[in-house]
Amino acid sequence: MSAAEFRDFAHLLADIADELTMGAFGPRQPTATKSDGTWVTQVDTAVERRLRDEIAHHYPEHGFLGEEDGLTGQVDGPRWIVDPIDGTTNFAKGNPIFATLIAVQVNGVEVAGVASAPALSSRWDAALDQGARQDGRRMSVSDTADLSEAEVAFGGLSYFRSPPWEHVVDELSARTARQRGYGDFWQHCLVAAGSTDVALEADVKLWDLAAVKIIVEEAGGRFTDLQGQVTASGGSALSSNGLLHDEVLALISAGKAGEHAGA
Repeated sequence: MSAAEFRDFAHLLADIADELTMGAFGPRQPTATKSDGTWVTQVDTAVERRLRDEIAHHYPEHGFLGEEDGLTGQVDGPRWIVDPIDGTTNFAKGNPIFATLIAVQVNGVEVAGVASAPALSSRWDAALDQGARQDGRRMSVSDTADLSEAEVAFGGLSYFRSPPWEHVVDELSARTARQRGYGDFWQHCLVAAGSTDVALEADVKLWDLAAVKIIVEEAGGRFTDLQGQVTASGGSALSSNGLLHDEVLALISAGKAGEHAGA
């Protein structure tokens, strides 16, 4: 399959997911607490299992990694990576900022991704070397080149309260024009669309990032972990328009070095 074919099939999966999530969406969804302290709903599980079944039916040779039920099938070759509801807490509380994230890796490299946010009536997608789109329209990152003029978005701030990241929020807040807490998939999609310039998260998993990584990259941006490694599996994330990326990484690195020097 080509990258575009993977993307197109991911859209069909997203249609299925949207029907399930919007059929149940509303305030006060019943939840359970997982071992890591995060919430899960019956809809998370239902979406993941439905998409897993669809992929197994059409492409039984492909692997599958989902947030709720883990890995099945092969690691090498094509592997689908699914977060059935990114922003489960939002979904459970009736907040529309949630999405189903669907990505495909081939031999560990992201080749397609879809982020579908039906309550926002929007969907982002990308395929390797095919560019990125929002609702079918090509999009690109911003051209902001001066950090003092940039907007920066943060994920959960509690994850930036302990080493080695506790200096990051203060440093970037002092050096940027505007700071917001969009969180989850949305902040990275905003980077891809040019609506914000930098986004950071300090505690995330592969299924949170694989789809948005290729969307940001195909929109002309950069995506690494907070240590500068080009990966969606580093446990943290930094997306940017590319022009600001090295400067932000340098601030992060300098802060860590300062902590070690003062220890």
